[in-house]
Amino acid sequence: MLYNKVGLTTLGLSNNMITTGGARELAPCLEGLTKLQKLSMESNLIGNAGCNAIAQALKNNISLREIYLYNNELTCDGLFDLADMLVNKKQLTTLGLEYNRIRARGCNKIMESIEKLP
Repeated sequence: MLYNKVGLTTLGLSNNMITTGGARELAPCLEGLTKLQKLSMESNLIGNAGCNAIAQALKNNISLREIYLYNNELTCDGLFDLADMLVNKKQLTTLGLEYNRIRARGCNKIMESIEKLP
C-alpha cells in the first residue's frame, strides 16, 4: 500500500502495537518514502530489532525532520543503527526517544551523530 506513495511527507503509526515483526515488515515500504519528513511510531513496542530495521530503511532519506520513537522498549543496543542513520539527516529538528531504557552509552552514540550535523 505504501509502495506507491512516494510523495508522502508524514506517516503516523503511533499506538498500534506494531512490535518487532511489524517494524521489520514495514521497513521495505519506508525505503521508498524518500520525501518523508515526519515519522511517528510511538508506543509500538518495536524493540531494538525493529528500531534497527526502521533505521536501515531510512538511511538514505535526507528529508526527515522529525522522528518519534518513544515508548518502544529501546535500549542502548538498539540505538547504534539509529545513530548511524542520523549522520545525513541535515534537516532533522526533532528526535523523540522518551520512555525507553536508554543509558549513557546509547545517549553518547546518538549525541556523537547529532554533533556531526550542520
